[in-house]
Amino acid sequence: MRRLLSIVRFPSVVVVALTLACVGLPACSLPSSEPAPAGEPALLPDPQAFSGANAYAHLQALVDLGPRASGTPGAERAREYLRDQLQELGLEVSENGVDITLESGDAIRVTNLVAEIPGKSSDLFVLAAPYDTRYFASFEHLGANDGASGAALLLELARVLSQRPLEYTTWLVFLDGEAPLGRGTPDESATAWIGSTSLSKAWQEDGTLERIRLLVYLNQVADPDLRIARDLRSHRSYREVFWETARRMGYTDEFSGKAEYESPVAGHVPFVFRGMRRSVLVMDTSFGGDEPPGLYAGTEDDTAERCSPDSLEAVGRVTVASVDRIAARLSKIDRFADAPLGEPESPPPPSRTPPPAEGPSGASRSQPAGSFAASR
Repeated sequence: MRRLLSIVRFPSVVVVALTLACVGLPACSLPSSEPAPAGEPALLPDPQAFSGANAYAHLQALVDLGPRASGTPGAERAREYLRDQLQELGLEVSENGVDITLESGDAIRVTNLVAEIPGKSSDLFVLAAPYDTRYFASFEHLGANDGASGAALLLELARVLSQRPLEYTTWLVFLDGEAPLGRGTPDESATAWIGSTSLSKAWQEDGTLERIRLLVYLNQVADPDLRIARDLRSHRSYREVFWETARRMGYTDEFSGKAEYESPVAGHVPFVFRGMRRSVLVMDTSFGGDEPPGLYAGTEDDTAERCSPDSLEAVGRVTVASVDRIAARLSKIDRFADAPLGEPESPPPPSRTPPPAEGPSGASRSQPAGSFAASR
């Protein structure tokens, strides 16, 4: 059993650093979109269009399993559901687990799931979301928006991207231990984002972080009054691809260009802390309106009835289109960088003019035009 070693402090939060080893709903309509600029892929082919109804069905299924706090039977039931859905798509699923002991003495195992969609390049696009829920002694926290919405969206993304893979190998990561694990004890605030903290540490140690070209973290994306935060920690260029794509697709309420910039602390922060700056957070920071975190956040009202398939569809379609665009841009850059150099031009015919004067050592003071000299 491994114990907590150290504490990594982020702004306004403390994160633990660890050692490691359809439900019949109608499909939502897609807003009218602008044509793609020359040289960029079309936004969404209809045969593989993201379905908000499918995503909502997954959300409802996860909620029906009950609370999913790490280390509980509910969390194991959620893993079984996620694993079954991914394997039905023909995807290989692996586990990444870590055993921890809290200061309270509780022993908990945190288990992340990783599904792979192979691409032409072994470089990685990582799409991540939590599936666990926070523990409350006074009520059952179902975590429909906070904990299920990102995982549900990720399952539907798995269906879409497995039918039309990206140029880059895609990892779909379902994170455990993102909610605080203190079970109401004094050290609860020091035990959030265990899954992303442990995984980012492992990936830094084995070199995986260097292979990641883009990481997208998704959570709290099902509020009917959806307003995705314009996150300052996200990679600026990649973040703006999401906002520009949303504008072109007509989702300007959900991804408002007039929104003030925010710095929410979420599961992407441990990756950013370890130098993985190519991250984008997609999250609504105010569930149910009002000031963050919103009226329903962390309450018994975080239920499926408070969530919207339309919001899931908006985020899902923007995400698919955005990662398509980013992948297309990066692959174009990669092809240019990997292209072989052109053949050197043939040297001109011998000159009829006298050869240049030689120095004392016999070496020429100049080189004939068109010749290539090795340089060090």
